[in-house]
Parts: sequence; C-alpha cells; structure tokens
Amino acid sequence: MTLLAHTARTWLRALAVAGCVGTLAGGTAAPTALANPAQARPITCEATSHDVVSDPTSETPAETSYRGSGTVTCRDTDGRAWLEGTGTFSGTIPTAEAASAGATPVYRSRVDWSDGTVTTGTFTDFHEETVGNLQTVTIKGTTDAASTRFANWGVSVVGTSVREEGSFTDGVHDAQSTTVTYTP
Repeated sequence: MTLLAHTARTWLRALAVAGCVGTLAGGTAAPTALANPAQARPITCEATSHDVVSDPTSETPAETSYRGSGTVTCRDTDGRAWLEGTGTFSGTIPTAEAASAGATPVYRSRVDWSDGTVTTGTFTDFHEETVGNLQTVTIKGTTDAASTRFANWGVSVVGTSVREEGSFTDGVHDAQSTTVTYTP
C-alpha cells in the first residue's frame, strides 16, 4: 500500500471516531449541562474504531475509500460514563495526482447516541506522522448543523492507528484509539 493510502486510511479512521463521538457538553452531570447550554464547556471522550481501506481501483482510480465503525464513551468530571454511542463512517481521499489537480477529501460520519440523538460530522483539517506500523493523527473540524446533538461544535481528535494482523480479502484492516475533545 502506498504511503498516501495509509495516510488517508488513518485520517478517515480518526475522522470516524470523531464523527462517532459528536460534541459533548460539560458539567458534573450530563443532564444539567445539556439542559443549560450556557454552562457547556469542552469535554473529552475515549473512542475506538476499526476500518477497512480499499486502494484505488479501475473503477475509482483517483481515490482511496474507507468504511468503518466504532464506539465512544464520554465521562463526567468524576469519571463516570454518562453518554455512549456507536458510529459509522465512510469517505474517500484523492490520490496525490488527483489532489494536485484540485480533488479534495470527502468524509462522512454518524454517531447514534444512547439517548436517541444523532451527531454527524464533516472534518477538513488533518495532520499525521508515521513511525513504523504506528500512525499518530490529529484532526480538527466542526460537527454538522443538522445534528440533533451538538450541532456546529468544534472537534479535535488525537489518536493512533495500527494495522491489524491477519489476511483479509476485502481490504486492509486497521484499529484506532483516539481522544476526542468537543468545544461549544
């Protein structure tokens, strides 16, 4: 796999986690913070995800595509889990040639929260560093305005991605572990 494809895969994984997490309001107890948005403050959540990356093909020669899923746990200031969610994500990242011609990444993520609300995300700022089989990634962006939870909140994702062992016929599999901070 090319370095660009690996970079793209890592970015999307972290993005998926970010999208899955959504934006969280602060406070010792979640209901108080959510009931009074003026008391909202940044919250940090833990997330894990797995994805499958597919390199460019004859049908999609200018892009690498991704799909995956993950889980998120958000804790109050006492360390108790107060909101959990599951998320899915997909997207494409242009090849170096397509990017130089003006193509841009497309990322979509969705988290279905345990309380029935939904957060979707669109993310545009990505930085990564690879050392061996470990990649560190930082992603920043904003949740979508149409989200029923945490619409238009800032998101900062910092995490790692590691290639999973084994033989897979549907692409390369990776596992991610990230910390996501949401800011009103």
